[in-house]
Amino acid sequence: MTIKRVGLITLGVFWICVALNFFLLPHSIASAGVGSIGYLLETGLAINRHFVVWGINLLMLGLAFLLLERHVFFNTVLGSLLFPVMLARIPVWMAWEFYPASLVLGSFFFSLGVFSLYCIGASNGGVTIPPLIFEKYFGVKKAVGIFLTNTTIIALNFLVFGWKEAIISACSIYLIAFFMSLLLRGQRQFLRRKEARNPLLKVTPAKEEKGGAGG
Repeated sequence: MTIKRVGLITLGVFWICVALNFFLLPHSIASAGVGSIGYLLETGLAINRHFVVWGINLLMLGLAFLLLERHVFFNTVLGSLLFPVMLARIPVWMAWEFYPASLVLGSFFFSLGVFSLYCIGASNGGVTIPPLIFEKYFGVKKAVGIFLTNTTIIALNFLVFGWKEAIISACSIYLIAFFMSLLLRGQRQFLRRKEARNPLLKVTPAKEEKGGAGG
């Protein structure tokens, strides 16, 4: 693993942690990823969210090692270990008190982090692993698996906070998927222009995954 790749993974994980700790979680918006699950369990059951994040990520790493291809495990291991550390080190701070702006900015930065990792074939582990397992062993399409994990997070929001927060969580998940789609579209357009300037250069952009957010 090169220093450049480590730096890009670190940057992607950083954007996800900024989205959670600066914009989403200070407003009790638990919309996507294992960080949100940790926050919900901490709020509902008084379990330290960092223990939850570590536990889920280590469990998912073990399942990836046992049940999935080795390249999936190696592409996930650094992000899975780095994410709980950065999530704990970056303080929870309300960067903007205006709720709608925090919802939009938090969703954008989360999608930017996921996109950054996705472009280099990496992941921060957590809820990105179950859809791959469902697809390999049960024939469940990845988009459906992502939808099921997001639905679980929305249901947890309803159980812990109520229907209002569950709806807001669903809106944030939609925004994350929307921003992810825009970033992928921008990437494709950039690569097409680059290829047009140099016909000898042909680059294949990342394929767009529909169905919601990961992380």
